[in-house]
Amino acid sequence: MKRKLIPPFLMLSAGAVCSIIMHFNYYETNRMLMILLAVMVVFYIAGNLFMMMLNIFDKKNQPEEEIQEEAIEEIVSGEGIPVDMQEGQVKTEG
Repeated sequence: MKRKLIPPFLMLSAGAVCSIIMHFNYYETNRMLMILLAVMVVFYIAGNLFMMMLNIFDKKNQPEEEIQEEAIEEIVSGEGIPVDMQEGQVKTEG
């Protein structure tokens, strides 16, 4: 899947922004590296959580699509149409 690149991309982009901001604000090197490490770890975890949420949403949506595809295949093949109904009729509850 293409989603496996979300956590590293999010981590590296947040790290780049953080390091640029700290460089322009004249942070000391030791303090800058500690903050940068913390930011990168936090955003890597956030990226993993985001990726897991997307995967969960895909798994929930997957069965519905398969059921719809099976129903369409049945209708196209003629297996899903009842014998007593003609084409164009709508079945009503009575």
